[in-house]
Formats: sequence, structure tokens, C-alpha cells
Amino acid sequence: MANREPPSIEPEGNVRREAPQAPAPAEKKPLAKIVHELRNPLSAFTTALHLINTQPDQPDLIRQLAGMMTQQLDRFTQLIEELAAFAADAKSKPACNAESTSPAGESLPMLKILLVDDNQSATHMMSRLLEKLGQEVQTANSAAAALDQLPSFAPDFVISDIAMPAMSGYDLARRIRELDLPKKPYLVAFTGYGQESDRQEALAAGFDKHLTKPVGVAALEDLLRTCGCSAATS
Repeated sequence: MANREPPSIEPEGNVRREAPQAPAPAEKKPLAKIVHELRNPLSAFTTALHLINTQPDQPDLIRQLAGMMTQQLDRFTQLIEELAAFAADAKSKPACNAESTSPAGESLPMLKILLVDDNQSATHMMSRLLEKLGQEVQTANSAAAALDQLPSFAPDFVISDIAMPAMSGYDLARRIRELDLPKKPYLVAFTGYGQESDRQEALAAGFDKHLTKPVGVAALEDLLRTCGCSAATS
């Protein structure tokens, strides 16, 4: 029987090692989703604070607490925007809400607004705020419910969230644009996704405007002033 040579073993120092793999670049989409999920409750808190500040004859304690909440929410908003800028990796700037372009003292048109969002508490607070601004508001907690309400309500504005189950805001906008409606509503995407690419996707889906949560009262009033008259007569 032939002798077999034992397998040669290289000295430890000569063991071939694979070159370490460079870490994969951080995924942007998960981080953008985190920003979106933070903006949603921030929008609800901001709207609630606006409602508190509109109440007349507030006790001193309520005014003090509202002032403290405003400072904290402003700081929280700043941190979220910094996180959004990091998610964009400086390749595209976050799409910010436009500055006011109409006189602050100009009265608001009275519009019929359909507010669409699966977050019922946020929808309730936003509808209360819009009603305080003199608007007629109906709410829908899904895109399908919004489509059901369109013919009878005939809104001037449809303000819709994007990330909703079953049918997204993008799909809702496309469906509305396909409908033969006597009045074509002005479509506003109201979402926590705020990069320029998100704005472009919203416009491509059929939205007329893209707003990033949270939206302050001044920006909301400006939207109603600058876009409301044309929407009401379309």
C-alpha cells in the first residue's frame, strides 16, 4: 500500500486570509422612513398646539405650558430636518414648504376640503384647525373612502397623506385624475416624506402641491389663499 504524504500545513503566518469587505453604504430608504414616522406624530402635536393657542382667555399656566411645548417642538423639528438632510446625503435638499407669498391680512376663501389620512387622531385635529380657519371639512380614513365621498361632497381641495394601507396617496391622486368630475379638485400631498424626489413623485402622480409635515398655520393659510381661489372656480 503506497504511503500517502500528509497534507502540507502552511505556517500560521502564511495562512491566506480574504481581504476584509468594505462596509456597504448605509441605506437611505430606511432612514427616510424613520424621518417620515417621526414627522407624523410631530404633525399631530404641532396641530394640537396650534389649537391650544387659538383658545381665548387661556389661564397663565396653559400659556406657559404652551410656550414650553412650542420651544421643544421647534427643537424637535430642527433635529428631524437635520436627520432628513443626512438621509439625503447632500445629493438632494429636503423639499421645504414654500414661504408665504400672499399678504398676511388677506381674507381666506371658504373652501370645501376633503382630508384623507389613516391616522384618525391627526385627521381630527387637522380638520378642527381647518374649520377654525373657516373651511368646510370632511374626513376619510382611507383612499377608498375618499373616492366614495368625492361625487357627493365635490371638494375644492383634497389634502391626502401618502403612506396609507391598501391604496397609497399616489394611487388616490391617479384615480382622481382619471375620474370625469364636474369640478376637478386641487390635490395636495401632505406627508412626512420630504425630499425633492418625493415632491417630484407626488407631482408625477397628479398632485398639484407637496407639503411636508408638520405644516404651520401660516403655511396652511398661504396655501388656502394662493391656491384656493383657482380651486374654487375650476
